[in-house]
Amino acid sequence: MAAESSGELTSHSGIPLKDLYTPEDIKDLDYARDLGYPGQPPFTRGVYKTMYRGQPFTIRRFTGVETPEQTNDLYKEELRLGQNGLAIAPDVPTSIALDSDNPRCEGDVGFCGVPIDTVEDMEIIFKDIPVEKVTCWCYTPYITGLYFAMADKRGVDLKALGGTTPAMGIFCPVPVDIPFKVSLDGEIRMAMDFAEWTALNVPNWHNTSVSVYGQKDNGMNNIQSLGLLIAASVEAADLWKARGKMPLEQFFRRISFEMAIANDMFEEICTLRAARRLWTKVCQERYGLTDRKHMQFRVRVQTSGCTNVAQEPLNNIIRIAYHMLSGCLGGAQAMHPNGYDEALCIPTDQSMLLSIRTLQILQEETNVTAVIDPLGGSYYVEWLTSEIEKGAWEYYKKIEGMGGICRATRSGFFVNEYKKANIDWDKKVDSGEKTVIGVNKYRMKPEEVPYKVPVYKFRPTAGQEKIAKLKKYKRERENAKVQAALDRLEKACRSDENIFEYLVQAYRSGATLQEGTDVCRKVYGLDTAQLMKL
Repeated sequence: MAAESSGELTSHSGIPLKDLYTPEDIKDLDYARDLGYPGQPPFTRGVYKTMYRGQPFTIRRFTGVETPEQTNDLYKEELRLGQNGLAIAPDVPTSIALDSDNPRCEGDVGFCGVPIDTVEDMEIIFKDIPVEKVTCWCYTPYITGLYFAMADKRGVDLKALGGTTPAMGIFCPVPVDIPFKVSLDGEIRMAMDFAEWTALNVPNWHNTSVSVYGQKDNGMNNIQSLGLLIAASVEAADLWKARGKMPLEQFFRRISFEMAIANDMFEEICTLRAARRLWTKVCQERYGLTDRKHMQFRVRVQTSGCTNVAQEPLNNIIRIAYHMLSGCLGGAQAMHPNGYDEALCIPTDQSMLLSIRTLQILQEETNVTAVIDPLGGSYYVEWLTSEIEKGAWEYYKKIEGMGGICRATRSGFFVNEYKKANIDWDKKVDSGEKTVIGVNKYRMKPEEVPYKVPVYKFRPTAGQEKIAKLKKYKRERENAKVQAALDRLEKACRSDENIFEYLVQAYRSGATLQEGTDVCRKVYGLDTAQLMKL
């Protein structure tokens, strides 16, 4: 008999939990169908045959600081300490493709990230770093264009580059409007042209990365975010197929994913296992894929920022370690532990070092990487994996029933989902139903906390120095050459030619990030939600 519950406990996603799980709870589990072996469909136990024994997870932090020069120093230090992957964290203007000298950006230049305006900035960021040997995560196709232009100017064979761009994140609705965002049609055009161009020219690049990090970090639970991820990935695959310019297998060969990891350890582990099984199901049943290499759910995970709190910030060190243990036991391919101080500031040198050491200790001291899927076969883990799979599949089908993710987004469905999720979470924290140690339980007064943490100090003049540098750059470059390249980009945008090729050429000629993006804004317009507010 299955064990009865003696209390009302649920997982973070609201799945009712019993006291104990037994063989009765997984009586319908079929090993070959539902688990299989690592490296084989349905990949529940891992995407690679030997997992971490043969391919250790990548230590890849998302970082960037005030200036390209300081960021170059930071990247070199990260690599010296043993990090083996880089990820560019842009400042706010760069993230929305505005140049540093744009009047709207005053006060934001170099704040919480690195300002990147030109290929020259990208050259400084990666000075003396062998980009052909270190994989890099880039924020958008536009920023990636500057990265490729930099490598090309350096004489690096683009076929040697490896990295990831979350280009297909456009299909994952976020709970806030992004200023000056290119319309959805324009973003789709760029994302698809980017994926096709890189498939031919940068074949080792994960050009179709779907991220639901921000969605979970802003209130969605694991079932919702996984269902959303599947729906977004299907939308992207269907668009690729409808275009018919390249084999469908090319799309699946370089797709990757990004998810947030939070506090409910077993639910986080089981979500990653369920994600691999769900993706295999989609690949086989919807697209008829048979090659196992085209069904692999390769995922990067990062500590969910909302779990790191400003009260008693050293507690975050413990939370982050548990998050990374969950990611490892769940079989992630790359991991980013946040800095424990990120509720207060961008990471200090101390928190950066602790982040890297957290993963190195996990990877090399704990021995948890010695055995593949060590929790596989647990009555509870297998039951919970199946429950998350069923819940996420139902959420995905709900989105499909609305006509797909783009129509669901335009209907306002996700805005309401975010509102409900955030209100529900706030109520549970305020009432104490959800415990946050040091915040709503065992809370100390600020003056009682027996330590102080160092806070990152910005140079007050860094932003103005960057603005002056950009203005000088614009005066001294060959502006006629730049304008000609931008004209060619606009012509391509109005034709069937691949626009990403012309974007890279424009950057090579000296165009800035905003100038290249402005062409797309001009041709395709802004997101309609923004237009209603302007």
